[in-house]
Amino acid sequence: MKLATLLFSLLLLQQMPKNDPNGIWQAQTGTQYKLSLNGADLKVEIVEGSNPTFLKYEVNLKNQQEVNTYKGTGYFVAKLKSGKECRFDTEWEIVVVQTDRIIGATSNIFPDPDTCAVVDRTVVQIDLTRKK
Repeated sequence: MKLATLLFSLLLLQQMPKNDPNGIWQAQTGTQYKLSLNGADLKVEIVEGSNPTFLKYEVNLKNQQEVNTYKGTGYFVAKLKSGKECRFDTEWEIVVVQTDRIIGATSNIFPDPDTCAVVDRTVVQIDLTRKK
């Protein structure tokens, strides 16, 4: 029975259509990201001006041998309320579940506003919808 379930799951994964992640995607917060796929590599950059806190945002993801699934690391530069600009490492893991929707998880950083030291780091859900 377990073998039949495994074979059925593999068959479903093979039949899942590949969704194109290229384009502009928007988070529920209004922040927009430009995603560019080149082979198995998916680059994520912030759309300039879409979020005044994030001055720069670059993440490099790789396909995880499963259709529409990508994982990787990168960094962002944030302008804190104190006016200080700080650079933080981030991780993303996403699945392009539909042609117009991406879900996944990313790092959420809580910095010390005076030193930029990371006080706490959690994982939060990311939900993106296609804009262009």
